[in-house]
Amino acid sequence: MKTYLCKKCGHIENTENLDDDFVCPKCGALSNQFDMIENQIGADEIDAIIDSVIEDANDIDNATIVNNIDEERSIKISNNNSVLEKIQDKCINCGLCRKTCEKTVNIKYDLSICKEPICIGCGQCILSCPSSSIVSKTNYKEIKEIIDLNEKIVIGILSPGVTASLNEILKIDEEKYNERKVISCLKKLGFDFVFDESFGSDLLIIEETAELIERIKNKKNLPLFTSSCPSWIKYCEIYHPELLNNISSCKSPIDMQCTSIKNYFCNKKGFDPSKIICVLISPCTARKMEIKEYNSSLDYAMTVPELGILIKEENIKIESLEEKEFDRLVGVGSGCGTEFCVAGGQSESIIRTLYRIMTKKNISKKTDIFDGLKEEKGIKEATIIINRSKINVAVVEQMENLETIIRNNYYKNYHLIEVMNCKSGCIGGGGQPLTNIDDIDKCKENRKKSISKIDKSREFGCAHENDEVKDLYKEFLEKPLSEKALSNLHRQYKDKSEMLKNLQM
Repeated sequence: MKTYLCKKCGHIENTENLDDDFVCPKCGALSNQFDMIENQIGADEIDAIIDSVIEDANDIDNATIVNNIDEERSIKISNNNSVLEKIQDKCINCGLCRKTCEKTVNIKYDLSICKEPICIGCGQCILSCPSSSIVSKTNYKEIKEIIDLNEKIVIGILSPGVTASLNEILKIDEEKYNERKVISCLKKLGFDFVFDESFGSDLLIIEETAELIERIKNKKNLPLFTSSCPSWIKYCEIYHPELLNNISSCKSPIDMQCTSIKNYFCNKKGFDPSKIICVLISPCTARKMEIKEYNSSLDYAMTVPELGILIKEENIKIESLEEKEFDRLVGVGSGCGTEFCVAGGQSESIIRTLYRIMTKKNISKKTDIFDGLKEEKGIKEATIIINRSKINVAVVEQMENLETIIRNNYYKNYHLIEVMNCKSGCIGGGGQPLTNIDDIDKCKENRKKSISKIDKSREFGCAHENDEVKDLYKEFLEKPLSEKALSNLHRQYKDKSEMLKNLQM
């Protein structure tokens, strides 16, 4: 028997041989992140590594996160945090998590005033931590227990972003791996129904496009900021409550979908809504926060590493499974809906539906106006002309870039602003598999290609072409922005700036 140590979270695994496809049950790290204890690097080498990491973080100046203890360079995590937890013994106090939180996510607070650390649940600190002392809270075991009890109808809702990266954990040949295999895997795990999160994205597109048209007509509360990213929503509620009227009142795609499941779907199927458990499998850690803080209709959120661990524990070989399709009624999204995982995809989807509404025609697939919205840039801009109307659009990744366009009211030059907290969008979310920093750009490119492949496999190209969405309106919601749509699919926001008390920075 040999002893292996996870370099990411400190988990110890005793086994004769560590298989290549082994996944850490604590943090989801792959086998190549484990070392045999007797082969651990020496103390001098460890000190050198720590010194180099601390040196990299030393450029933190004018700190915007003020802790009680000056010597503590790392961020604090509240015991009440619904997303993150910290393995204190693994922390090397390098300060990279704090640097990410301050400089990229633009979080600021004084702990002596706030009493509780401010967190928007994005999980970017997980990706930046070299010792993996910060990890996402897991609930995959609880979900599996509910499935095994067989007392509830458990619905799995699969994000395209999961399919785009799960093979990184499972090390599956692309030719033997696709979305339909993942659906089959979820069925084998015991989910009663499996839906596509892109359906919720399509629903959001319809409602948000209608909302944008109303605002443009009335010249009120422009620009319209998108509302699909829960980390951005909480950031705005805390740091920019003056912009709350500009945020779309639409719920997030998953909240819209789960609300429709527990109303329309249950009514059609004759199910008791109290027996329904909705589980999202997503690359977004903030969905865990959304459940707790925004009274979402979603019950559980599971990250990509969590699903990978569950698959390993159940000894399921995805590549050997037969292919299965998503269940129907509220279960399948359009190609545009799948693109929500990539920054710029939501804007493109809205514009395509807006063009259809205003011209009665679909915009050409060959158009290049969307290319600029999907470049690897923190702020991307485009101007679209529809029937002589000029629509100015911006896509903003990361809160540091958001502050750039808010400064001096530059944001008022736009009609629509898509905001994503994570770089590149959900494909760079905190709930994605951990990877070497040097490899992250390559991983994101591969994930984009996977999303594009899923997009092309869809029966419908755009949200307004989705027959299931049309049926939902016809049989339940009536029309976009109707009283039923507003009561089921829209929400209000709260000014949470009080959390900062008298913070002046």
